[in-house]
Amino acid sequence: MMKTKYIMGLTVLASFLAPGLAWADAGDAHKAVLRAANGGEPVLKQLVASGIPVDATDDDGETALMEAADKGNLVAVQILLRNGAQVNLKDHDGKTALMYAADEGRTAVVQLLLASGADASLKDNDGDTALDMAKEEGYAETVAALRAAVQSPTPASQPVAPPAALTGKAGLKAVFRAACSGDAALKQLLAGGTVVDCTDADGETALMEAADKGNLAAVQVLLANGAQPNHRDHEGKTALMDAASDGFTAVVQALLTAGADPNLRDDDGETALMKAVEDHHADTATALRAAGAQ
Repeated sequence: MMKTKYIMGLTVLASFLAPGLAWADAGDAHKAVLRAANGGEPVLKQLVASGIPVDATDDDGETALMEAADKGNLVAVQILLRNGAQVNLKDHDGKTALMYAADEGRTAVVQLLLASGADASLKDNDGDTALDMAKEEGYAETVAALRAAVQSPTPASQPVAPPAALTGKAGLKAVFRAACSGDAALKQLLAGGTVVDCTDADGETALMEAADKGNLAAVQVLLANGAQPNHRDHEGKTALMDAASDGFTAVVQALLTAGADPNLRDDDGETALMKAVEDHHADTATALRAAGAQ
């Protein structure tokens, strides 16, 4: 029986790889990479191991990541990024994957690319940024996500928190405000002795508050400064559960990338996936399942 399953597995793998390799031979390697990404992470890894680069381009300089972003294929984008796809590559028109996603209003993909280091300030050959493209097409949610990524930091003349060490609810609020202002502000606060994971009376941290509000920029800053993604509050909830409950897919992805455990349960026995499904957040549920959520 085990031998039969093994043979069946190889057959399925071959069904993805054979067409992909054929496309590669025909000069469409980026199509092979995208097809493999659609087949799942093991399939893409196998294809890349065969010698096809994950950032292979077509005659227009387009990569599989750009095509996945253009189509709004969040799972494929996630898999490609985890396997080394370069987020800021440009095609022959100077467009990046972020621009492809912005031009089609793929907000969840835009947020994921930003969380993975996409540069929102880059311009194409016509001098347009991803924000310009989203504004021109009238995608309000995408515009808001991109504006949040390029917003100016709080001026130095307006400190976001006192330098003295803070604890409890005051500390939580100070850390959250500092994270919203940028990495430099948070580092300055932490240098004064405030702990990045200080909690309020309910056991909540600034990371949980940022995740609950869908504030991707603050989540990124907090994680970069050592916030623990699997910290639980007094009800057993994590930042991942907070983000999943509200369908903040890009925040969920950022937390997963930072090591958030998708299979932890709160005191009611619910996982992040259960919360996403219960509240009908299909994209969020898909991202969690791709990370191994049960």
